[in-house]
Parts: sequence; structure tokens; C-alpha cells
Amino acid sequence: MASAATPQLTPEFLAQDRRPQATIGIGVVTALSGIVVLFRVYARLLLIRSFGWDDGLICAAMIMNIVVMALTLQVLRHGAGRHIWAIDLDQGPLLYKWLVAAQLVYMVALWLCRISGLAFYRRLNPMPQFQRYLRVAFAFVTAVLIAQVLIIALQCIPLAALWSGAPGKCMGSKAVFISTAAMTIICDSIILLLPMKIVFSIRASSARKVGLSFVLCFGVFAVMTSVCRIISMIPVIREPDATWYFSVVMVWSDTEISTAIIALSLPALKGLVGAVADSTRKGSSQEQDSSGHRELPLQLVHPEHSRLIYQGPDSCSNNAGASIGDRGSEEVLWRESESRQIHIKDTVDVSVSER
Repeated sequence: MASAATPQLTPEFLAQDRRPQATIGIGVVTALSGIVVLFRVYARLLLIRSFGWDDGLICAAMIMNIVVMALTLQVLRHGAGRHIWAIDLDQGPLLYKWLVAAQLVYMVALWLCRISGLAFYRRLNPMPQFQRYLRVAFAFVTAVLIAQVLIIALQCIPLAALWSGAPGKCMGSKAVFISTAAMTIICDSIILLLPMKIVFSIRASSARKVGLSFVLCFGVFAVMTSVCRIISMIPVIREPDATWYFSVVMVWSDTEISTAIIALSLPALKGLVGAVADSTRKGSSQEQDSSGHRELPLQLVHPEHSRLIYQGPDSCSNNAGASIGDRGSEEVLWRESESRQIHIKDTVDVSVSER
């Protein structure tokens, strides 16, 4: 009779295979993220015509995501998703070699996603204090990348001891998984919290703040998928049939990268929606509230195209204009139409002259 740790190795049991479902899941999430990136590039290059570092970095992250998918499929091909007792002895070393390669590229892909988010924040908020926060965050996530790569590459000394059974000193899978996963959640949480200062500092309605929070605080999606990935790692650490659970971890790893790419592209996709809405919107771009006063949108106004924003009574009429001021943000914080855009500015210059 088989022990509790070793189930009955019947032909039906050994024939069980999770790889088809895992392959489909990985292919779907990677394809979705690729489609979103294509829409983002289209919106940035052809509609908004403002292709920045954040856009280039997310494209690089997408390329790394495709590489992770290819490496993951090799891990599956060599036994991940099958019971460990059903894997040929010569497949085991290849499985772990491809797994280490996939882990390393996975770390780089997430790092590219994070610095893409930081680059977007830099375009969005030009305030000097916030720029310092971004520099500190960039240094931190880069240091974490280096630490994670070293943990993966040096988990066994020599690394061949991980798959060959040769003598060596190893950290153990538990220490590797927990340490790298904890670092990932900390970095994703930083990306999540950074834009909160922007959202709660602007003067806007609660509904608009909620909308901005949903668009800007995209890090919450990455945190959620990181947590799901950690949960999927628990059986890998505890159970002797680790390869059976590898496929689930592989799916969540690819999903984490793809979700981060999609979430980071939400602001650009909102610009695409806004551009489409601009082409179909009719009527005046100015609104009138219940008291009869016009709501004046905060927008990017060039000095040579100053608008009349106040006119006094006939006895003392004035012309007033607003200019961009100093260090205006490159990115629109909120866009309802081409003439209704919110930017973050360090200063706004206002001039008044008698007519």
C-alpha cells in the first residue's frame, strides 16, 4: 500500500496532464497583453502623437513577456504539469534548466513594467518633490531586480547541483520562492501607492477622483496577481509532487506580467477612448452649472493663444489670459475633449490688462 506522501501510481494517475490547460491559459493572457500594447502604440503614435519612454519600455516588457511564454512552454514540454513519478529521468535536468531561465527573464520583464510605470508618473507630475520620490523608487526596484537575479542564479553553488544531483550548497526552494515573491509584492505596492498623492491632491469631484484612481493606481492588479502566484507556490514547496503544481505557477507568472502590461496601458487606452469621443462629440465644450456660471476647464494654454477667461462690467472691462507657466506636465491627467484637459503644473501665469 502506498504511503500518504506517495499516491498509488496507477496508469490513470500517471497519465494525468495539466499542460494543455496551462498552455491555453498562457497563450490567452499573453495574446491579450499583446493586443493591448498594439492599441497603445497606435494611440500614442497616430492619435495622441506623444510616444515617450514609458511606451518604449512597455514594448520592451511585451517582448520579454513573449520570451517568458516561450521559456515556459519549454518548462511544460519537459514535465511541468505532470506527476513527478511520470517524468523520465533525463527530462528532469532540462526542466529545471528551462525553469531557471524563465525565472530570470520573468524578473527582467517585471522590472521593465515597473520602470515604465515610473516613467509615466514622471511625464504626469513635474513637481520636484515627486520627481525625487520617483528617483528613489527607481533605485529601489533596480536594487530588488539585482537581488532577485542573484538569488535565482546563486540558489545553488554550483548551480548545476539544482538539477544534476551533484554535490553543492543550496538555499532550498522555499527560501528562494518566498524571498523573491516578497520583494515582488513590495515593489508592486510602491508602484501602487505613488500616484495616490496625485489623486488626493487635485480639486475634483469624488466621482472623478475614483475614475483617476482606477486609471492611475494600476499597481493593485499586479499586487493581486503576485498574491495569487504566491498562493500557487505553497503546494510546490510542501508537496513531494512539485512538478504537478509547476504548471499553475507558470500560468500565474505569465498572468502577472501580462496583467501588469495591460494595467500600465490603461491611461494610454483612455487617451484612445478620449480621442474617439472627441471626433464624435458635438456642441460646445463648455458646461454651465445650475447657478448659471461657466465651469472653466484647467487646460494647457500656450501664451500666443491666450483665452478670455474673465470680463468685468462695462465700466471697468478687462482682458485676462492664462499661460502654461513653468514645468507643465507632458501627460494629460484627465481628458474629456481636446479643449478640456487637466495637466499638473508647477505654476500658472495669469495676466490682466485694461481694455
